[in-house]
Amino acid sequence: MKDPLVELKALADLRYLIANVGADAALAVQVGRIPMETVATPLGTSEAAARGT
Repeated sequence: MKDPLVELKALADLRYLIANVGADAALAVQVGRIPMETVATPLGTSEAAARGT
């Protein structure tokens, strides 16, 4: 991309998407739709560490 404004818009869109997907994922874990192990393993941590306990 050559136009800095286009790049900034793409970055803003990406940040918005990440924020929304992250919030949705956190809620899915909180309500039990996604098991904590599914989150912890790819992050290279234990379930207890992922829970912060």
